[in-house]
Parts: sequence; structure tokens; C-alpha cells
Amino acid sequence: MAGRRALLGCALLLPFALNGCGWAPLYADRATAPGDAELRAIRVAPIPERIGQKLAIGLRQAFNPAGEPAPQRYLLRVLLETTRLDLGVLPQGLGTRARFEVLANFSLADVSNGAQLFSASSHAAESFDILANHYANVVAEEDARERAVEEISRDIATQLTLFLQRRAAQAAGRP
Repeated sequence: MAGRRALLGCALLLPFALNGCGWAPLYADRATAPGDAELRAIRVAPIPERIGQKLAIGLRQAFNPAGEPAPQRYLLRVLLETTRLDLGVLPQGLGTRARFEVLANFSLADVSNGAQLFSASSHAAESFDILANHYANVVAEEDARERAVEEISRDIATQLTLFLQRRAAQAAGRP
């Protein structure tokens, strides 16, 4: 009984202890408000091919979901490389399983002076079955592409959010 009360007391005091050590949640409004304003200020440069168009749309939606007007202070350039590999191959030479990989190298630049502020990369790999029906294969591969684009979009948005939050915190004089 006393052990349960002590455990409950510790659980109730844990959020206060974490707040005192400088821990801040990534997606809390108070902590991300400067990052959100900075994310809205990113213009996504056109990305070639259909998969690039889908990624650009996903990034714009992630940066500014409400479509609020914002001054464009940053330019995001993304270079995509896609690869399709057959993994499972039958003795007749037909594939049974495939993997679709996307590598995105991206950089964020300041629009006013063209200085590169941040660059990184993101990788996603999605697999799908290869079936006897051609239409089913097309649909399965397209679904793998969609999943890879969503994963890349989330990863780029997360990396840029963290970068812009750190930048805003340094500008405000916080660690």
C-alpha cells in the first residue's frame, strides 16, 4: 500500500522534475511557436517528377497546414534519388518481392542573402509484393512510393523543426 502511494507520488512529480531540468516537449505550442512561424516562412522549390511533386505538396502541407500567408524567408531545395530493387527472384527469373528506396538530400537557404543554413538527408525504403496481375503490381508500387514520400516528408519536417527551434532559442539567448 505504501509502495503504491510512493509510486503514485513519483509519477505525479515527474512532469515538474522534467520541467526544472530544461526538458521541453517537441510539439508543445509554447515550445514550438517560434518554430511554427519559421516553418511557415519556408518556400519549397519545385522538385522534378511526379514523386517530387507529391513530396513538395506534402512538405508545404506540413510547414503551413492552415495555409496562413507568411513572408518567405527561407528556400528549401530537395534532390531526390529513387531506386527499385527486386529482392525475391524465382528460378525462372521473375521477381516476387521488390523494395522501393528514396534518398532525399535537402538544404535550407536564407532568401535574403542565399546563405545555406542547414543541409541533411533522409532515406526511406518500402517493400511490396510482385504479383502475376500487372495492374496489382502498378498499384502496389504506387502505394510503396506514397508511403516513402510520406515518411520522407515527416522526416524532413522534423529535422527542419528541430533546426529552426534551436535557431530561435539561440537568437533569444536561451541554451
